[in-house]
Amino acid sequence: MIDANLLFKKSIANSLTLLNLFLGFVSIVLISISISNNNDYNLIIYACNLIFVASIIDMLDGKIARKLGISSDFGKQLDSLADLVSFCVAPSFLIFSYYYELIEINFILLSILSSLTLLTGAIRLAKFNISDNHSNNDYYIGLPTPANAIFICSLILYMYNLPQNNITLFFSNNSSFDFFNILNYPLEFIFSNNVFMVLVFYIFTSILLVSNIAYFKFTKVSSLDTKTIIGFLIFFILFCFGFFKGRHDIVLLFFILVYILRGILSYFYLKIIKKG
Repeated sequence: MIDANLLFKKSIANSLTLLNLFLGFVSIVLISISISNNNDYNLIIYACNLIFVASIIDMLDGKIARKLGISSDFGKQLDSLADLVSFCVAPSFLIFSYYYELIEINFILLSILSSLTLLTGAIRLAKFNISDNHSNNDYYIGLPTPANAIFICSLILYMYNLPQNNITLFFSNNSSFDFFNILNYPLEFIFSNNVFMVLVFYIFTSILLVSNIAYFKFTKVSSLDTKTIIGFLIFFILFCFGFFKGRHDIVLLFFILVYILRGILSYFYLKIIKKG
C-alpha cells in the first residue's frame, strides 16, 4: 500500500524542483523573444529575475527534502536536470543574446564561447550526481551553478544599466552620494572600459564550475563563521533597499563577485600554507 504521507512529502520537494525547471524554461523563452525585439531590456529583466527566483527555489528544495527525510536518487537526478536548464542553458543563451548584436563576431565562434557554461555546467552536474562527497560536505567543490547563473544575470543587468550607473555622470550631476555608488565604483572600473570584459569573466567563471576550488554552502548556516553570517545579513539588507531603488543588480553583482573571489583567494592561501 502506498504511504500517502510519504507521497505528499515527496511531491512538495519535487514540485519545487519542477517549478525551478519551469522558471528556467520561461526565462529562455523571454530571452528568445527579446532577440527578435532588439534585445528588449524589460524582457531581459524578467528573464534574469526568474533565474534569481529559481536559485532561491533550488536552495530550498534540497533542504526541504533532507528535513523531511525524503532525499532520493530520483529527486537528485530531477534537481540536476532542472539546474542544467535554469543555471546552464539560460545563462549561456543570455550571453549569446547579449553579444549577438552588440559586436560583429562569427556566429559559430559566438555559439561556442557562449555555450561554455552549458558544457562545463553539464560536466559539473554529472560529477555531482555520481559522488556522495558533495552532499555531505559543508562546501562545494567548484563554483555552484546557481551562483554562476546569478553572477551572469546580475552582470548582464548591470551592463544594460551602466549608463545610469556611470560614476562620472553621477558626480557631474551633483547627486547625493549613497552606498550603492561605493559598490558601483569597482564594478564600473572593471566592466565599463572594454566590451569583451563580460565575455572574459563569463569564460573564467565557466571554468570555475569544474575547478577544485571550495565554496561554502549558504544552506549550511551552522558551518559558517560569524564574519560570513554578518556579511550575508549586510547583503540581504542592502539587496532589499536596492530592490526598491532599482539598483539590486549592483548589490547582487558586487557580493557574488566577493563570493567568487573569496573562494579563489582561500584556495591559493591554503596552497601557500601547505607548501610552507
